[in-house]
Amino acid sequence: MEFFIKTYCKKNPEDIDVSFLPAMVRRKLSALDKTALCILNECFSTLDNKEKNIKIVFASQYGELDRLKKLVKQYTEENEVSPTTFSGSVHNSAVGQFSLLNKITQSYNSISAEDFTFEAGLTEAVITAKDCSVLFCYCDAITPDSAYGFGCIISPGSTPNAKYTDNKLYYKNESGEKCIF
Repeated sequence: MEFFIKTYCKKNPEDIDVSFLPAMVRRKLSALDKTALCILNECFSTLDNKEKNIKIVFASQYGELDRLKKLVKQYTEENEVSPTTFSGSVHNSAVGQFSLLNKITQSYNSISAEDFTFEAGLTEAVITAKDCSVLFCYCDAITPDSAYGFGCIISPGSTPNAKYTDNKLYYKNESGEKCIF
């Protein structure tokens, strides 16, 4: 599968900076939320104003696993669940927050496909990018300190500079081709 990447970024726990978010928003974020929002914002900030109402594809194999564990524990011990904890536990909470904060009215998809989540999300983004640019974000955090992710803007109609083959994503620029994820 070949396609055009306008820009990309990778993040791990040491690279996360969510200072662009209001303090009230930051304090309620999980590690996955912070990673995803950081990736989405970094890629999004490269767009011109006319491009900012962009479609988004978000992919995560485990989603908010840590929050889900807390919900189960809370329900087991107290027989009730906090609405705030529940709303943050849904698979697409980070991309939903991002689209609200940036007034994005285009659609977004949230994908989970077990061991093939990255591939499924990337395929969805490439297919969607046939008509318009797409912001793709893949994130996972099995534990709060293990969050990592990748994001990119995939654009239609340009000569391909990226390919996904043998479970690796390669990017080619004037310096040559390198594996980026």
